[in-house]
Amino acid sequence: MQQAGYSLTLNQAGRLVFRVAGSNQVAAVESPAPLNDGRWHHVIAEADRAQPLLVLYVNGRKAAAAHGLDATISLANEGDLYVGGTPEGRFFDGEIDFLRIALGTLADAHTSIEELCAWQFDGPFLRDFAGRKPAGKRRDAGAIEQIEHSPP
Repeated sequence: MQQAGYSLTLNQAGRLVFRVAGSNQVAAVESPAPLNDGRWHHVIAEADRAQPLLVLYVNGRKAAAAHGLDATISLANEGDLYVGGTPEGRFFDGEIDFLRIALGTLADAHTSIEELCAWQFDGPFLRDFAGRKPAGKRRDAGAIEQIEHSPP
């Protein structure tokens, strides 16, 4: 974020803050509980520019929502996208397991937070087409897990 843009940070209290800014306007939403507790968390920050609404989802549930900026307000800027830290020294002290930046909302993707979590935590990538979990260190190439049978 520069004068315009977006950011997702943890504040001094350990709460997640999603902020968007443009044309001298700022909107933000903050998680009600701190997330710097040493445990793993699944987080989605969503800016619905049509509503306008900012939403934070934490661990598969809507944690907070606030009024956002509508689509007439440009968030464009010349800044770089930083993940996990900045050259000025701000950094995230933890691990990021998966990151996705999407151009739309969950509704735009015709899904819900419940469906997304079900796919991410119990989805088809965990099993082959027959429902079998991978055997060994890696998943076999293809859609069916190879099973070795002992000769009779």
